[in-house]
Amino acid sequence: MERMRNKIILLTLLLTAMVLSARAQNYTAAQVRQIINASTAKMRTLQCDFTQTKSLSMLKSKVVSRGHMYYSQPNKLRWEYTSPYTYTFVLNGQTVVMKNAKGRTSVSVAQSKMFKEVTRIMMSSVVGSCLSNNRDFRVSLQGQGNSWRALLTPKQGPMKQMFKTITVYFDMRKAMVSKVKMVEKNNDTTVITLQNAKTNGAINEKIFNL
Repeated sequence: MERMRNKIILLTLLLTAMVLSARAQNYTAAQVRQIINASTAKMRTLQCDFTQTKSLSMLKSKVVSRGHMYYSQPNKLRWEYTSPYTYTFVLNGQTVVMKNAKGRTSVSVAQSKMFKEVTRIMMSSVVGSCLSNNRDFRVSLQGQGNSWRALLTPKQGPMKQMFKTITVYFDMRKAMVSKVKMVEKNNDTTVITLQNAKTNGAINEKIFNL
């Protein structure tokens, strides 16, 4: 269960690569790429609420959880579940700290191949190069008007081992991502919806300490 939460946390950071500032109503795929790259290059911080819905392929029921996310350039992140359980994941430089009701665990990014690869991809997404990441993904942009989605198909490494596809949905009218859908190898599906997003606001540095 904890391993699954960690995968979800790390991969959903691809969302932060899609924060937009444009307001136009018609775009080509090339224009969408340009807007995303330009906007994310200017992003210093991001904070938002999220709702996560997990659908298990073997069960009819869904698991819904909620929480908050905080990001500060270049490599600080806090992903915190607040309901129906408490669980916090913090990346601060080269150290990852995870905390739940049972205790606290610290991992060195440099000493873990999986964390090193995923955080490399995560941070490249945060600074705006996600859609140009041909090394790790086959990227396809689809949409029209104000509604677009980016289909990311992993090509190698931890991403390919864990996920079939990652689809990021964003609404140009709101200038931000609306949700991300991740389909795992066993067909389990996770959908994360962002709410109340704020960019480039002040974030207390204590947020990134556990």
